[in-house]
Amino acid sequence: MDVTHLPRLRARARRLCRSQADAEDLCHDACLALLEREANGAQIERPLPYMMTALRHAAHAQFRTASQQDTLEEDDHPTSDDASLACFCAEVLAHLDTLPQMDRALLRRVAYEEITPSELAEELDIPVGTVMSRLARARARLRDALGITSAF
Repeated sequence: MDVTHLPRLRARARRLCRSQADAEDLCHDACLALLEREANGAQIERPLPYMMTALRHAAHAQFRTASQQDTLEEDDHPTSDDASLACFCAEVLAHLDTLPQMDRALLRRVAYEEITPSELAEELDIPVGTVMSRLARARARLRDALGITSAF
């Protein structure tokens, strides 16, 4: 197992969990799943995607277990702020789909896969500055589509 994947794995786990301890548990579970598969003789050529998938499955299982145990408290009801945020997120995703394919791909890679611009530059075999300027233009196009005047 390559330990260089751990920062990205931890970052994804923190986004999937409510607490740091739960995120660490998920990371350990994902690493353990990889090691167990390899110990059983499986050849995993791309360990990071495998661990990300194992992490996501573990988080969903943890969420399902917790949701079955939790009862809805009075303070847990959705608020208008929650609804506004959900509508805005849906609008952003809808406008993201209208962007040119290259802009859409770059923004999704950075947002969903947490890949850094330098990693993207290395993968695409182009200068980091080119990736940065393409990302800036893609974000500007998305802001224009959403009618947002300030950077987010």
